[in-house]
Amino acid sequence: MQGQLRGPDDPVACRRLSFAAVLSPVVLVSGLAGSGCAPPPEAHRARNVILFIGDGFGMNQLALGLAYASEVEGRPLRMAELANTGSAGYAIPFSFERITTDSAAAATQMATGTRALTETLSVDPETAEPIPTILEWAEERGLATGLVANMRLTHATPAAFKVHATSRYVPEPELADQLFDEPEVEVLLGGGGRAMVPQGTNVGDSVPGLPGGTDGASNRSDDRNLIAEAEVRGYTVVGDRASLQAARGAERLVGIFAASHLPYVLDRSWEGLDDSVPTLAELTGAAIASLEGNEEGFFLVVEGGLIDYAGHDNDAGAMLAEILDYDEAVGVGFDFARAREDTLVLVTADHGTGGFSFTYGPGGPGPLPETVFPDYSAGPEMAGTRHLELLAAQRRSLIEAMPEVSSPATVDSVLAVIEEATGIRLTEEEAADLAEQLNAETPAPRDFATYYLDSSTVAVALAARKLANHTQVVWSTGGHTSEPVLLLGYGPGADGVLGIGENTRVHGIIRDALGWE
Repeated sequence: MQGQLRGPDDPVACRRLSFAAVLSPVVLVSGLAGSGCAPPPEAHRARNVILFIGDGFGMNQLALGLAYASEVEGRPLRMAELANTGSAGYAIPFSFERITTDSAAAATQMATGTRALTETLSVDPETAEPIPTILEWAEERGLATGLVANMRLTHATPAAFKVHATSRYVPEPELADQLFDEPEVEVLLGGGGRAMVPQGTNVGDSVPGLPGGTDGASNRSDDRNLIAEAEVRGYTVVGDRASLQAARGAERLVGIFAASHLPYVLDRSWEGLDDSVPTLAELTGAAIASLEGNEEGFFLVVEGGLIDYAGHDNDAGAMLAEILDYDEAVGVGFDFARAREDTLVLVTADHGTGGFSFTYGPGGPGPLPETVFPDYSAGPEMAGTRHLELLAAQRRSLIEAMPEVSSPATVDSVLAVIEEATGIRLTEEEAADLAEQLNAETPAPRDFATYYLDSSTVAVALAARKLANHTQVVWSTGGHTSEPVLLLGYGPGADGVLGIGENTRVHGIIRDALGWE
């Protein structure tokens, strides 16, 4: 914690202590209790609430973002700025009878305040009856609402706030139908257009301006056109960055920017889509511009979902880029809130993914001043700034690059593809071993193969283990992990995030901030 600790009743000192304690539960529980921090005065009620959810944004993903921003860019993350002027705590993402969760259950718990079965969307875990969500409560009370994601809008996290289903894997068009059903969500910005347009058509046939690189065919089995229906009901429909900017302030706004998920940040640039596909920060700003005119206020959910996918892929470079993209979006919400006194911003995650961490390995501690450490020559090389810079230099996601390795894989092909994508050149021995693994009848990591259930990510996971020799990044799984996640708050009601509690409390924090009985 930087700076001098102020008096025991100083609210700034207490807030700083709360964020410093994010990485230490002991400090969080005992430090606040013993510091003499006075209870904050009764806060004003919130008019607006913005909930940011980083999918797969576990504590080590947070540490990666903090380290890169601080050690390479010399700045704090925007979410750290938010926390240092607000409040910080932990959320525990246990689901119904499980300590490892999925996005559907985790988002359901935030949306409803009730524990949920994994893979279900806002239904009771024992009766399967629909449970009203915080978004539906907001609509009933006259607030405008919005859902923003760089994923399909039918994906688990955004869907849980509007959709009720016994499985997140029911046909996607069924989920899309509910997204567009009553009560109407005023702003929908993200991907997933394939479930919204008639069978036998492409998304671009209904969504003006959609980039060809993100277009795709409908997966509906009927002729329903949710996009056309939205236009009839008075929605402005946009499909690219320019039209989104032109539509700022539209009271009802649907923006569909991909048939499925939006591309990774790295691939958006690699494929020349930066000018046509908006960033998550731009989506967030456009949503706020449309919602803020509502007299009763608004409730907005923003998901940074591709952090999770990069974790599933074991792709550290892509994940870093997604973390920074998510943080920029948080900054947009934070800037909006701190310019006024009526907006609560919450920043959290649903779970961690991949078991990501930096570590240390052979190589020695690096050059040290001989005059100070004349005998210091032993010890491993600890991950440091140069490893962060290696990750940041990646140009393309490995999930897109690895299919370009020749079949059967050769040493030259492996070397070329990985170097082009990451800027890292494997050794001949590493490339030969990787090629041998890729050519196996059933490729699988030699460690924890059981925990890589998605075959499409196995090639990247194998590459990640070779890249670890260069980046000091290790992974333990292709799935989710069970660690606590951050819960940050700024604005009226932000003190509700303090401490350690289940993620179901997010629902209560929002209701309390809005003053609802």
